[in-house]
Amino acid sequence: MRRSFIILIAVLLFIACKQENILPPVDTDLPTIGAGNFPYVQNVSPQNRALLTDDDPDTSGIQATVVVTFSDFMDPESFSGNVKVMNTTTGDSVPGIKVSYNKEARKLYVRSEGWSSSSAYLLRLVSGGIKNRYGTILDGNRDGVDDGSPYDDYITTFYTTGSASDSCVPTTPPVITSISPDTERITNPRPTITITFSTGMDTANLANYLTNFKLFKGSVAGDPVPIDTVYCTPNIISFKLKQTSDSLLNGNKYYFVIKSANLKAKYPRNTPDYLLPLDADYDGPEPNEPDFVWYFLYDTIAPPTVSDEAITNGRRFNFSKRMDETTLNQENIKVFDATGYVPGTFVILNRTVGNVVMTSVEYYFERTTNGPFKVFVAKNVKSTKGRMLDSNGNGIGGEDNDDYWNP
Repeated sequence: MRRSFIILIAVLLFIACKQENILPPVDTDLPTIGAGNFPYVQNVSPQNRALLTDDDPDTSGIQATVVVTFSDFMDPESFSGNVKVMNTTTGDSVPGIKVSYNKEARKLYVRSEGWSSSSAYLLRLVSGGIKNRYGTILDGNRDGVDDGSPYDDYITTFYTTGSASDSCVPTTPPVITSISPDTERITNPRPTITITFSTGMDTANLANYLTNFKLFKGSVAGDPVPIDTVYCTPNIISFKLKQTSDSLLNGNKYYFVIKSANLKAKYPRNTPDYLLPLDADYDGPEPNEPDFVWYFLYDTIAPPTVSDEAITNGRRFNFSKRMDETTLNQENIKVFDATGYVPGTFVILNRTVGNVVMTSVEYYFERTTNGPFKVFVAKNVKSTKGRMLDSNGNGIGGEDNDDYWNP
């Protein structure tokens, strides 16, 4: 009886201790902790461009706290001097900010008892100064690269009562949202080339098209093709060949190059300057923004495509064009099963559908097969017109992702 009573008391004490633990549980299996991982911000409250709520409305002024949660356990001393807040409505730095850090919860608290009403704010965590407990700097833009401050600073915005979300400054650089023609085959020898931006750009930079926008034949180092603007607004710019007598040459790729670092957004005042240049690679701001480059193909002759189907003891590969039979070999066409490569004997047939001659390859298995099939046709098989296989559907053919696999 005495032993049972002791056990009962121990159990009650254990339960009481668990109930009194007010600290959040620490996740010891965080996938991004450690010296070899860049720490980043997991969550912020209020969220970007959201209202900062007064937590003591009975007291004069606005008293509120911004809470930032990190992916890793941070060095508490590294926050000193590296947490900055600007009132972007006035352009003034906010003095008297109180900063504290809960190392168990990985939370940073940024508090003021004097936030101004009808204002928008920008919170900046300086990457070069803020570090995790291993000394690894903050990756504010989460691109996995040490871009340095201010490019790797973490920034977020919020506003107070009397203002609105659209009063907050942007926190990301401008990007290109669409291009036309977009990495595809075209049949118009005088296409209109159009670029659309995610926000209004500085039209002075767009107008300088001779420097910032260029078209080349064959490669980015190829012959330049003169172009001229036909339409220009802060969000959209379009080009055509400069001379009305000019035309693209059939069967050639054309590369369009945009000098991204020279193009800047027309953002509101007090937006950080480093957010203005065009983000060419969609990975956030960086000190040396690469050029934005893409290509399209002018060709009146379509490339071949392929499909496959089952036949008795084999597979049939059906091409949409008459093919160069020297490219239809066992290196370029293969079948696999659960065991591995299935050697086969080829029978090549040409058939006429309407006015079009198409090629089929009947692939007869030379061994007993096992399990589901996986078929392969290399991108470098060619039609009799010299066009390589197009499997990604953009009409160009012979690109890195034009190998045909099924499934």
